[in-house]
Amino acid sequence: MTVTPPATVTPAPAPMRANAVPGSAGGLRAVGRLLRADPLAGLIRLRQTHGPIVQLSSRPLSAFLVADPAAIADVLVGSSRAYRRGFVRRGLGSRQTVVQPLTLVLGQGLLTSSSDLHRRQRRLMQPLFHHQRIFEYGETFVAIADERTKRWRDGQRLDMHNEMIEMTLAMVTKTLFDVDVDADADSNIVTVIRTAISENTVAARKALHAGFELLEQLPLPSVRRRRSSRQALDRVVYNLIERRRRDGAEGGDLLSLLLSARDADTGDGMDDTQVRDEVLTIMLAGHETTANALTWTFHLLGRHPEVAAALHAELDTVLAGRCPTVADLPHLPFTDAVFKESMRLYPPVWAMSRYLVEDRIVGGYPLPAGSTLLLSQWVIHRDGKWWPEPERFDPSRWIGDRVDPHRPRYAYFPFGGGPHQCIGNSFAQTEGVLALATISRRWMFEPVAGLQITPEPLVTLRPRDGLPMTIRRRD
Repeated sequence: MTVTPPATVTPAPAPMRANAVPGSAGGLRAVGRLLRADPLAGLIRLRQTHGPIVQLSSRPLSAFLVADPAAIADVLVGSSRAYRRGFVRRGLGSRQTVVQPLTLVLGQGLLTSSSDLHRRQRRLMQPLFHHQRIFEYGETFVAIADERTKRWRDGQRLDMHNEMIEMTLAMVTKTLFDVDVDADADSNIVTVIRTAISENTVAARKALHAGFELLEQLPLPSVRRRRSSRQALDRVVYNLIERRRRDGAEGGDLLSLLLSARDADTGDGMDDTQVRDEVLTIMLAGHETTANALTWTFHLLGRHPEVAAALHAELDTVLAGRCPTVADLPHLPFTDAVFKESMRLYPPVWAMSRYLVEDRIVGGYPLPAGSTLLLSQWVIHRDGKWWPEPERFDPSRWIGDRVDPHRPRYAYFPFGGGPHQCIGNSFAQTEGVLALATISRRWMFEPVAGLQITPEPLVTLRPRDGLPMTIRRRD
């Protein structure tokens, strides 16, 4: 797959001036130093020092941290046409370009597209995530989680991040392609998928830098590996598409449903390129992000045995030793709350960006067209204004009269929001809660004494160096 060239931004005439916005008046180098050193702590410190709208950079490009729920609602919902996905980057020379890093591997899927293309694709794909289909996918999630955990041994030390990556990859490849990770006939497909995602999602952050597109054309070993992995992934996906089309796309897997989808107004479907882009988008959203959410959940449970005990008590009462089903979810409020609270403290997507296509008042400040806005779930999910004792892992804050009715909608937005909200949010939430229930009914997890676990904010929020834990059988 070729690298999508970034769009060129045409600056608006006589732009607004953002001199009144508190924060850094430094340039991009200062922002770069902040992001390289410790972006998670640095962004929270800026929010605490300067308030909910913070100027990150004023030259040569303007960039702002937006950590106010009302302003985030305006960006994502209320006036979303004034904003576009991506961020403005200084290109070679004096040009300004708009960059969407994940197009490197995902192309123009729902996660990276905008405007008419996004609206068309969302309308086509919405029926794929109907509640009945989620119910059917749930059976697959539970079966895979149950089967894979049967291989674990009491007292074994596991890297839980790697275990969750492998488990969710098995779940998404089965529901998406009807491909079995453990079947010999499908093993090459899974290896290609795993390699391409690993090589390219980490490298996508390099798209922040000017000249990235030229760098991707050089014969460097790392570039060759990324390019080769993308080409192998394309061959696998296009072969699967061709096979499904030849068979009439009659299966119940998501790929068959994508091929069968038709626009209600025009009757048109998707061409192979668009199907490929949406397939990979679903794969990343249903695999990488859910794996990270589960990883951080077990990390938190290991450090809060009283919460783990309450979780086990609910599972023992409701399930009585059997596997969960989608029908059990309404009866597992604490299990659901544990997963939500984990995503509050460790949101799998820790930040997202938009850029202004016109001058606009944001959070009470005039911001110029061409500005990049950083919306950080990490920052706002840990804001003491909306979350009492924000660093505390407290699932009960999601249950009954503990839920704050005055908390703004966008004080919590792990799946984004508005017309660009993750279309698979129900898929991912169901996948995560069912996997958590299936695993926790049999197992509990002990942290490794003295081991410091550090979040690594790449495209998603991973634990740097994995998450080693000792597993203990409950029954």
